Amino acid sequence: MRHEIWIPYWHPTRLNAVRNRHWSAERAAKDRMARMIGTYALANRVPRAAGRRRAALEVTFGPGQRRPDQDAYDKLLLDSLKLCGMLTDDGARGLEGRLAVEFKRGPEWGTLLVLEDVP
Repeated sequence: MRHEIWIPYWHPTRLNAVRNRHWSAERAAKDRMARMIGTYALANRVPRAAGRRRAALEVTFGPGQRRPDQDAYDKLLLDSLKLCGMLTDDGARGLEGRLAVEFKRGPEWGTLLVLEDVP
């Protein structure tokens, strides 16, 4: 089953935004992201993960927003998805393949998370 979570006017925290800061900055960023994703997952009736899933991320940028590196969202986002229950594990036991990331531009910016249950 395929589940989509659209979060308007929000982008996940990039890893380089919390690196080389106090040790708690990374954990705080994960917690904020998990709360945001969990809230929108609940609103979209996305069930918690029961098994393995594929995950894809589509980040839409508005005018003047800069595109980051392809792997800028991987670690923190996967940890946050596990924290809020959208993945059972952010490793091979809970995630099939790698996080697929796509960037695009549009008038309405935000983040689309696509989670697909793997039989």
